[in-house]
Amino acid sequence: MKTWLACTVIFFLAVLAVESQAMTVGRVYSVEGDLLRYVPADNDWVAMVNDTPFGAEDTFFSGNQGRAEMFVPNGTWLRVGDSTQVQFIVLDPNLTELDVSSGVARLYNKGSDTLIKATSPFGYVMAYPGTAFDLYVGENSVEIVVVEGTVSFVHTASDSRYEVAADSPSLLADDSQVASGDGAFDDGWHRWNVSRERLWAEKSRLTGRSVEYLPPSLHNESYALEENGRWESVRYEGSSRWFWRPTTVTPGWSPFTAGRWTDWHGDQVWIPSEPFGYVTHHYGNWIHAQNAWYWAPPVASIRVGLPLLDIGLFWSPGRVSWIHHDDYVGWVPLGPRETYYSHRRWGGAHDALYTGDIRISINIGSYAYARQAIVVPRDNFYRVDDYRTVQVNNVNSTKIINTYNAAPVVNNTVINNYLTDPQRYTFTSRAVEEKPHISVVRRIEENTAVIQRAQRDDSVTVQRQVSNLPEGRLSRSASIETPISTNYFVPESEVNRPTSEIRLRQKKVKAEAKPNRNAEQEQVLAAQPAQSGDGTRRTLQQPSEQPTVMATSPQMASESQSVPQQKKGSVAPAEQARPERPTVEQPRKGKQPQQAVAQPQVQPAKNVEEQSLVEQPRKGKQPPRAVEQAQAQPPEKAVGKKPEKAQPQAKGSGKKPEAQPARNVAEENVVEQAR
Repeated sequence: MKTWLACTVIFFLAVLAVESQAMTVGRVYSVEGDLLRYVPADNDWVAMVNDTPFGAEDTFFSGNQGRAEMFVPNGTWLRVGDSTQVQFIVLDPNLTELDVSSGVARLYNKGSDTLIKATSPFGYVMAYPGTAFDLYVGENSVEIVVVEGTVSFVHTASDSRYEVAADSPSLLADDSQVASGDGAFDDGWHRWNVSRERLWAEKSRLTGRSVEYLPPSLHNESYALEENGRWESVRYEGSSRWFWRPTTVTPGWSPFTAGRWTDWHGDQVWIPSEPFGYVTHHYGNWIHAQNAWYWAPPVASIRVGLPLLDIGLFWSPGRVSWIHHDDYVGWVPLGPRETYYSHRRWGGAHDALYTGDIRISINIGSYAYARQAIVVPRDNFYRVDDYRTVQVNNVNSTKIINTYNAAPVVNNTVINNYLTDPQRYTFTSRAVEEKPHISVVRRIEENTAVIQRAQRDDSVTVQRQVSNLPEGRLSRSASIETPISTNYFVPESEVNRPTSEIRLRQKKVKAEAKPNRNAEQEQVLAAQPAQSGDGTRRTLQQPSEQPTVMATSPQMASESQSVPQQKKGSVAPAEQARPERPTVEQPRKGKQPQQAVAQPQVQPAKNVEEQSLVEQPRKGKQPPRAVEQAQAQPPEKAVGKKPEKAQPQAKGSGKKPEAQPARNVAEENVVEQAR
């Protein structure tokens, strides 16, 4: 009996160990211009597209005119500007660590218990829930401009910590000293971020059945499902269940056809070309019933009265099984309880690790959807962006079952030149004309060594380390140059040439600095802490010991009703004073803030009155104050205490805005208006 119990415990611990290895996977939501991913195996860069995944160890470099928006399920939102290199060190459910070695990035912490650690060559920023900040990184210095809340900065040279708040000057640091900055944003960069916030506010207005059927962490995907399909009650496995069916596809459509496969971290990941493709091909499961394909959403917990399939909430590269014969390769969409084989642990009860040591025998005829297999010529597998253009139609299903061979993963048996084909790492067939110079790889290799260390700190340990550091003192006599970066994007033919033989131009990272924040700043909505699975709101406490607080600008008496009280002794010296920056509204005392959806967070939309506040003030006139218009009471700042984190609030009249019908051109219109 004791032996049996011991074996049971060991088995249970082994299962937990395997489950803990599941990757936290982020999403490249939007790409403008060029965004390249570094491929260590080939020491090369490949172009990225919308709806591609990323994880720890991935490195990106945006082009000279490139911008991108990325999300992590733990509530981390990241936007990168042009000529920016960013590498992800750790992606965990409650910790995001990334390195910005050059360029500009804006980070939002919209998680409930997540920490963001953003490193640079001069130090790192610790961002707590409900904060947002800009990171301008050059080769000579780094500047931190806070958009929301208060973040901590740790200076590498002095190993000391500082606080930077949204209503204080920015922070400048180089190799030896730390001083105050002008607190300005890059104007064009800030306007683009405002346009993205407007876009997400527009998407959040869309309501429908999708919000009811999706788990909270996928509520952001509701707009894509509402715009491209409908929920239907389908008889499946003896009972009626709610599934989603796409309605914007052509007759005879099937999943895993509009897009392409790419080798990512050893497994084949699906890159969709449809607007609804990311959520439906990486979460949940496809069901073939009533001569049509339906998507069964994942569930986070048992829901009484809502007949959904018991499909766990986890991310998958693409649940298919592989087949091959002669010069053809194909895949079969898997049913909900059929086994998916992979080289890495992605999660789910029906995910099995494949090591290659044990021969796995698969009977193609045993698959529920073997007759719906997708087959393409082998030479087109990594060379087209949409398999519908090369798919072999009218495939004899009997021949597939009787003559095709099954394989758990794609390897040299499935595709005979698989290991030597450089195209297997590409996310698009579009050629890349310019790439980063080889010299940028040095920083990547340094970070890779950190990633490969056996010991990894969790968010609690990282926070404790920061709180135990001594408080830093700002240098009032230092003259720190604003960040200047080098343009490392060169023609592909010059990537490996010595820097002495090519001309690499330098530029200011903050090219269009604007000292005054205008009324558009009100559109950068306060990040809202999400709720935990049990419905309670969890807040990660900031360090109890308060580091040095950056000096705030003098408060004007006429603005006493809309600007929070200054901290004691926070009046800035003349050389550090700067124009007043709008404060973030807080919910009125005693009133309950709106509930926040799970990460990545979609901010509540503003009503018509508030939309008018974002208009630019005429020259010479004072911009209208959104704080007074919304009649929101500013947060009180106790003397000597750290500012409270931004909390979600009701906007305008306090009433929830009416649901607006979604428009397919919403994104284009919003971005165009912001230009």
